[in-house]
Amino acid sequence: MRYRVKFQKYGVMKFVGHLDIMRYFQKAFRRAELPIRYSEGFNPHQIMSFAAPLGVGITSDGEYMDVDMKVEVNSSDACEKLDAVMVDGMRIAEFKALPDTAEKAMAAVSAASYLLFYKEEVSLSKEALIEKLHAFYDVNQIMITKKTKKSERELDLKPLIFDFKVVDLPEELIEESVYSYGLQMMVSTGSTDNIKPELVMEHFHKSAGLENPQFGIHRLDLFTKIEQEFVSLGDVGYDVE
Repeated sequence: MRYRVKFQKYGVMKFVGHLDIMRYFQKAFRRAELPIRYSEGFNPHQIMSFAAPLGVGITSDGEYMDVDMKVEVNSSDACEKLDAVMVDGMRIAEFKALPDTAEKAMAAVSAASYLLFYKEEVSLSKEALIEKLHAFYDVNQIMITKKTKKSERELDLKPLIFDFKVVDLPEELIEESVYSYGLQMMVSTGSTDNIKPELVMEHFHKSAGLENPQFGIHRLDLFTKIEQEFVSLGDVGYDVE
């Protein structure tokens, strides 16, 4: 039976890369003594897959991984056992069973939402920041040149940014920010069109006349698309009593 695990990553754990997070969870499932299924063959490994990997230095409230269990497990019990073996900076939020028709987390991701906060002062008040944001986002096209290691291409960012606004920050992020407000965005994420928040901020700052101010990134959640509506990956599963 397949389950979806939602976890949070914060504090010093934001500096741990994706491959080390994978190894960490392999050990965590063994310590929690949960009946995770292993692959067959000469080199068996735990059957788990992660949704869109988080970049180093980014915290998150909404990370997901899918795991196969040998037998049905109680959601709250599994969540407690796994959370009990977490280190500071990692927390298990949900442990939900998936319907047979559910896509794997990695394939299902189509969008991600982020909070962005400034770590140094910028020459804009909150009202001025809102005006600059409207000037950048309330247009028909946002044409940029997207560069990769092998090539570069013209790209319209506008249809790939689903939401972009100025918001008040939660208390836990205000401590890391020089302002009580920041930016919230929802962008296309996945194998087809994967837009990083850093790319959007780079071009927004350029349009606003700001020279690369330092900012932090916090991922809020990951989404799949069902019948043209964005749905949190965590809302696809259900609790097993």
